[in-house]
Amino acid sequence: MTRRVPLLSLLLSVAGLLISAYLTYTHFNAGALLCSADAVVDCETVTTSEQSELFGVPVAFLGLAFFAFLTVICLPFAWRVDALRWVRLGAAGTGVLMVVYLVAAEFLIIGKICLWCTAVHVITLALACLLVTASLRTSSL
Repeated sequence: MTRRVPLLSLLLSVAGLLISAYLTYTHFNAGALLCSADAVVDCETVTTSEQSELFGVPVAFLGLAFFAFLTVICLPFAWRVDALRWVRLGAAGTGVLMVVYLVAAEFLIIGKICLWCTAVHVITLALACLLVTASLRTSSL
């Protein structure tokens, strides 16, 4: 594993944490949401839709918790704990499944997309790719 993997994973986790914190804040304060609104892109419609909550919990808050957890397990000291590799992979897999659900909800149910949400989705997928690639490289040595 190169030295860059822990740093990149931490940077991606922190970026996801910051955007998720912003989306959590705007879930409760819709007037603070900065996003254009047109025929396809409409963050407010997406973030206030029925799909913006899962079992009564804001999806943005779930993202905040997810990225807070990932930030901790992607800290440099955590990369020295081999057992956390499986925890990181499990978390990444859970994140990818959530992204699939949320993108499907945006396109098929809501009919709009949120650019902030898309940024979180891209970060989640990039982080998953990074963690899976690092794990494969480590296990093949």
